[in-house]
Amino acid sequence: MITVRPLDDAGLERLLAVAATDTDPADVMPPGWRPDRADEFRAFYRGFLRHAYEITDGDRTVGMIRLTDDGETGLWVARSARGRGVGLTALCQVVQEAPGRGITTVRAETTTANTAALAVLRRVGAVITATGDRVTAEIRVPAEPPTDLADPARLVLDYLDFYRDTVLRKLDGMSEEDLRTSRVPSGWTPLVLVKHLAYVELRWLRLRFAGEEVVNPRGNPEVRDAEWVLEEDDTAEDIRAFYLEQCSRSRRIAASHDLADVAEFWEDVPTLPPPTLAWILFHLLQEYARHVGQLDVVRELSDGVTGA
Repeated sequence: MITVRPLDDAGLERLLAVAATDTDPADVMPPGWRPDRADEFRAFYRGFLRHAYEITDGDRTVGMIRLTDDGETGLWVARSARGRGVGLTALCQVVQEAPGRGITTVRAETTTANTAALAVLRRVGAVITATGDRVTAEIRVPAEPPTDLADPARLVLDYLDFYRDTVLRKLDGMSEEDLRTSRVPSGWTPLVLVKHLAYVELRWLRLRFAGEEVVNPRGNPEVRDAEWVLEEDDTAEDIRAFYLEQCSRSRRIAASHDLADVAEFWEDVPTLPPPTLAWILFHLLQEYARHVGQLDVVRELSDGVTGA
C-alpha cells in the first residue's frame, strides 16, 4: 500500500539510501547532486523538512514528495518503483493534505520532455500551461464549506455545490475509453452518471419544485431508461454542458425561494404532501453523496486516481 508520511530525520536517512542506490542522480535534488555527497543531500532536505513527505510502499521507502505552504509540489521516485502508480498516488494524497494547511491550489513545474510527469498531472485534472519547453500545472484543491458556517440554507446549498464540483473533478483526466466503460455489473459508466445527475437536477428543481413545463424530463422518450444510456450523438462536452446548465438553473431556483416553500408539481406519491424546498435539497444532497462515492470507486478501478 502506497502512503505518504511527514519526513523526519530517520526518514531522511532512508531516503538518502534510496537516492544513492536506486535513482538517477539527475532526478534527485539538489541540482548536480551525486551519491558520494551525502552531507549535501541531508543539508538540502533538512532545509524544507516540514514541507516534505516520505513515500512508502508497505515498509519500503520509494521516494519523496513535497508540498510547500504556497502550494508548490514536486517529487521523485525510485527506479525500481516506477510504472506502478506511485507518483500518482502520492500526488493525490498530498492534494488531500492541502485543505488542512489552507492551500487552495497545488502547483508544479516540469518540462515538455517529462511525459511521465505530464501524464500524472493530467490524470489528477491539472490545468497545464506550456511556455517553450517549460510547463506549469495547477491543481485546484477541493474544499468543503467553511467550518464556522451555521446557516442551514447556506450549508445545504454550499455542500451541493461542493458535490456538483466533485462529480466533474472525478471525470477530469479520464480517457474517453474510461469515461464510456463500465466497471460495475449494473453497467453504468462515469459519463452516463453525469447525464443521470443532470436529469435529477432538472426533475427535482425545474419540474417538481418550480412547476416548469419540461419536455422529456427523463431524456429521449424513444430510448428505454434514456438518462442511463449513452446515445450515439452523446459527447463528453455535450453532457458536461447539459449538466452545468441544469445545476445553474437549480441554483437560481433555490436562491429565489425559502426553504419552507413547497413543490408546485407533485404526482410521484399523491398520498404524501408536496415536499418543501428544504426536503428536496437534502434529498439531492444524499443522492450526490451516494453517486460521488460510487464514482470514487470506479475512478480508482479505472486508473488508480483517489481523493476528494
